[in-house]
Amino acid sequence: MADISSDQEADLNLEHQQLSSLEESSPRNRRLYSFVGTYGGDTPNLSRVECAKQYLAKQCTTLTFLCCLNSFLDKIPILRCLKEYKIRKYLFGDIIAGITVAIMHIPQGMAYGVLTTLPPVHGLYVSFYPVIIYMIFGTCPHLSIGTFAVISLMTAQAIESVIQPSMNMIDSNQTLSSISSSGSDLLMINERISIATTLAFLVGLVQLILSFLRLGFLTVYLTEPFISGFTTGAAIHVFTSQIPYIFGLKTPRGVNGPFKLPKLYVKLIGILLRDINWISTAIGICSIIALYLAKYLNERFKSKIRIVLPCELILVIIGTVVSHFTKLSTHGVSIVGEIKRGLPLPTMPTFNHVNELISPAITIAAVSLSISISMAKMFSRKHGYKVSANQELLAYGISNVVPSFFQCYPNAGSLSRSVVQEGSGGKTVLIGGFSSIVLGSVIMALTPLFRPLPMACLAAIIIVNLKGLFFQVKDFVFYFQISLLECTLWTMTFVSVLLFDVDIGLYVGVCTSFIINTIRTQKPRFVTLGQVKDTGLYKNIDYFPSACQYPRIKILRFDESLYACNAPFFKRKFYELIGICPVYSPIICCGEKLEENKSEEPIYKYVILDCSPFNYIDTVGVKLLIQVYKDLKKRGITLYLSECRFEVRHILDAMKFYEKTELYIIYVTTHNAVVGAINALNSAPVNNDESNGPTENQV
Repeated sequence: MADISSDQEADLNLEHQQLSSLEESSPRNRRLYSFVGTYGGDTPNLSRVECAKQYLAKQCTTLTFLCCLNSFLDKIPILRCLKEYKIRKYLFGDIIAGITVAIMHIPQGMAYGVLTTLPPVHGLYVSFYPVIIYMIFGTCPHLSIGTFAVISLMTAQAIESVIQPSMNMIDSNQTLSSISSSGSDLLMINERISIATTLAFLVGLVQLILSFLRLGFLTVYLTEPFISGFTTGAAIHVFTSQIPYIFGLKTPRGVNGPFKLPKLYVKLIGILLRDINWISTAIGICSIIALYLAKYLNERFKSKIRIVLPCELILVIIGTVVSHFTKLSTHGVSIVGEIKRGLPLPTMPTFNHVNELISPAITIAAVSLSISISMAKMFSRKHGYKVSANQELLAYGISNVVPSFFQCYPNAGSLSRSVVQEGSGGKTVLIGGFSSIVLGSVIMALTPLFRPLPMACLAAIIIVNLKGLFFQVKDFVFYFQISLLECTLWTMTFVSVLLFDVDIGLYVGVCTSFIINTIRTQKPRFVTLGQVKDTGLYKNIDYFPSACQYPRIKILRFDESLYACNAPFFKRKFYELIGICPVYSPIICCGEKLEENKSEEPIYKYVILDCSPFNYIDTVGVKLLIQVYKDLKKRGITLYLSECRFEVRHILDAMKFYEKTELYIIYVTTHNAVVGAINALNSAPVNNDESNGPTENQV
């Protein structure tokens, strides 16, 4: 250390006098108190009651009529959009994007409506009503709300889980002679619609509750590896459900439980060899090839072609025309059949099966939120606008609750339509309005024209649109190279969805994600630090082998907050890193008895714990530090803490940490702690009560 000039000595003497007076009134670390007093701000120590009074007073100042009105209007984002709308800049792009997405909505809505085991027109309803609601309350202009393959499949499974017991009850109450075949089919369809609308209402209710409780942050726990593995597995289920339509077969019934897909494929192969319809097969395969090539060309030349070719709508038109003039239905080819014209009148959901639908409603709400919000945030980062998770929850909730009165089933954002909506030049949420105008016109006037459309064409549309989800299999390799834990999450979610079912896969994935996050916090890195040459920086010696380590001084860093869950790991790893591993004698001695040598000189005299990663510390963590300090002191080792944040020091103060340890074991920086330890080692040995006192370098 450099020699101190006379002026510096005078300043130090003055500071020591100030510290002496401070020490009499405070049990705090003297140098730390000086540092906080010199550089810190005044932070009054308010009681809980005083803090509550200040919060209420602050909130009451905003309870004016104008503030409440603005707060209410902020929940309707379309008002701000209309206020700031620039007609010349936005109108043309919004109209083009709305028409383009509406053209995609028509075939996809019909296809996904069939996927839910409902009449195709209900898919068009889901493409119409929720889009209008989201336009009013949503915040992402590029997100296309409506039908989505995974949600449609989960809706179908929820309907099937309820419809069989319900139909059995109806059949037991009425004789077969009292119900004609057509009447029975109509009764079955009405029952399915009733279940679907009740499910949509419950899904929206769950989302609204999350919004009102401001629990939008919970969606961050549905991570990308989980969503990728879940949707990839669900895509295989959707693909499997469309195979019978491609080959003109009847869907096998009664296949449930574990290993559902393998059992289903075994049955399909048996039916395929016996009942295949070659005309339907030719239509399905040709449609898949044509759609795939058209989408490939769209993607290849999208930079040169302003408007995306509506290949799906063209396929529907061609399939309908060919089927009409060739009478394909007479050759055993399944067709769409009668489609109601016009919009349905509002009717209240029946709520007959609420108990059975609560669990699937929560599952569908979680999947819908994870998919929709992740896409909305992706577009917001790309285009630089803000998306509020709680406002999105409100929009999704209302777009499920209100359409449930108009015979709609649950909806979600679609990645394929959203990408097209973004690439078509749309800029505001009014895209949904122009899209709904086109959809409304089709539903009011053109739906009967789609009666002869082959079901194989709709199945081909669904299968080709699953391409992006199938390609997510590549994520397994990506996560395997990046993180073994994220790869495990992806694999567990995917395999459980594949081998069991979509809802089981969701639960397994969420539990796996929770376990992985728990492992990360319970067993974080605990590393040894060394000083980088000629600097005051201290780095992990595993990554910086040239970093200097001082003899008799150990510098450690625990890369996580210290709390009850990781306290046992902290204690075990801490003693392991400083070379204290107690040896216990075996119960049955074989040979020479092993005993711990308690008189052995410790390897280190000073252990410095860098607390900079501690965002917080709980009472268990504080008690552990006190216990470790006292144990090390008995062994002749001194523990120093460095770089503790204000929140951590506040808990230490509240737990009377300084009274139970020493007055001066906390340093502002790790470098100052090292200098203090070096000075203490170089000083003359004194008794324990006087040793390790504060020096001019201690903080």
